[in-house]
Amino acid sequence: MDYSTRTALEIKDSHLELDTAHFKNVIESHDNQVVVHLIQSYPLRCSRCGQLMFKNGFKIVNVLGPSLHYQPTIWSIRNQKYLCKPSSACPSTITELAKVKDIKYRHHISQAIKQQVMIQLTTNESQIDIAKELGISDWTVRRVIFNLDQFFKPNYHWLPRHIAFDDFKSGRFAPSGMSMILMNIENHRTIDIILSRRNRYLRNYFLRYDRAARLAVRTVTVDLYTPYRHLIHELFPHAIIIADHFYVVAQAYRALNKIRVKAMNQAGNGSHQWRALKHFWKLILTPAGLLKYDNYWSRRNFGYTQLTDVEVIQRLLAFNDDLKQAYRYYQDLILAINHRSMDELNHFKKFNGLSGGIVKRLSPALNMVTTRMVQSKELTIRSKLLNELLMAFVTSLIFGLESCLPFLTHTLPSTGRIKEQLMSNLRHELFEKLFKFFYQYFLTKSHKKNCSIKSCSSQ
Repeated sequence: MDYSTRTALEIKDSHLELDTAHFKNVIESHDNQVVVHLIQSYPLRCSRCGQLMFKNGFKIVNVLGPSLHYQPTIWSIRNQKYLCKPSSACPSTITELAKVKDIKYRHHISQAIKQQVMIQLTTNESQIDIAKELGISDWTVRRVIFNLDQFFKPNYHWLPRHIAFDDFKSGRFAPSGMSMILMNIENHRTIDIILSRRNRYLRNYFLRYDRAARLAVRTVTVDLYTPYRHLIHELFPHAIIIADHFYVVAQAYRALNKIRVKAMNQAGNGSHQWRALKHFWKLILTPAGLLKYDNYWSRRNFGYTQLTDVEVIQRLLAFNDDLKQAYRYYQDLILAINHRSMDELNHFKKFNGLSGGIVKRLSPALNMVTTRMVQSKELTIRSKLLNELLMAFVTSLIFGLESCLPFLTHTLPSTGRIKEQLMSNLRHELFEKLFKFFYQYFLTKSHKKNCSIKSCSSQ
């Protein structure tokens, strides 16, 4: 077999040859699959006595190999059988079968196929689709995944400075039905999959890491689930909690939708207002910047009048005053978060504070949006003072931090572009030096203060 044929068939064993002695056409097509006839024979010594073994016929083994011409390829290998007769060195009969490189013993799928499965697992494809594409069963794909567990063992002596974890539905693979994914924010790589999201399980998992590794963590990005906060303060005492703004917006989204449904119920089932609010629910929940203001469509719910999206919103908000106030609140919140503007956010909170409790009267869930955006209850005094000093010093020195760091100090930034901007700014040498200096300063100050308080109380 020449080098080109061996490369095309992806054969790595140097002893494996085309079986030209038994087949005229060594490569055939049968039932939408390609069959390659091969033969494997080489001198083999007995593993017990070391003498050359006798050749004792052949055994045909069919193995699934890499696809050829985009069709499943079967390697029909004529494997040599070996025999070592009983002697003084070998009291019993020894039999062997010729081994083929890249094919494990008693396996009928080549390693090249399993390697392709590993590559396909990095894409957004289901296990069934990968199995159909490679001509194997979905259980074979699962077995490959299970065997990968030995290659993905976390290092319990190290943790990145900036981590994030979030829950996802894992079904029957987890006791509680929900698992956690632990990620490194700096390179967006998965560190580990935590089997359960319960606090007791999370505490036991993170306690496997060295204390020095947990103390090195600077930021932890999580959702708005309150029990995570106490756990993070306990396990990562030096870390600042960052909540994804996605959950803030999602909470406001659900609250506005509840107010819309309430307005529909007040209008009465089957009324004109009820049908309009039901039909245009997507427009109400759409950010104002994405609404069409120059395209006119015939609106069936308004007597087939030619209206733009903005005009439809104006007519819908005229139906209910509470819905109108909640809509403005929702749009101002999205605008402040998308612009990453501290001034807009302060104006937004000030306006809602002077609105006479309109938001509180509208919906308790909608009122909790701004209360959860304040980190005064989430950060320790030491962390808040550190943030204020960092904001005062660094914003005047590093370009771009004036829109990132103050927003981190007073609000809950996202894990999207603002997170990438924050991580890139954190790599700046000046920022690193200032961070370490002020952190150590306030760490010693708070420690001395705690010691003095304890001494006074003891006296």
